[in-house]
Amino acid sequence: MTLATITVITWIAVVCGLSFVVLLVIILSPWPRLDHESRRLDDDVETRLLLREDPDELADELDAEEGARPPVAEFRRDERR
Repeated sequence: MTLATITVITWIAVVCGLSFVVLLVIILSPWPRLDHESRRLDDDVETRLLLREDPDELADELDAEEGARPPVAEFRRDERR
């Protein structure tokens, strides 16, 4: 084995080791916990927002339908089920 071969093997080992560490971090990282006191979007509201409907118009429409309800803009984006 020459010095160049050892260097290539070393680089391959380093890349494989780093890939393994990154995979472990992704798998074992703590998932965000849902706050039980936080409000969640209704399925129909979430669907309409994902379809890129205007949140202000959606909030106005929902307020007209159901009365006092928190504005859609108050929901944080990361509040998912």
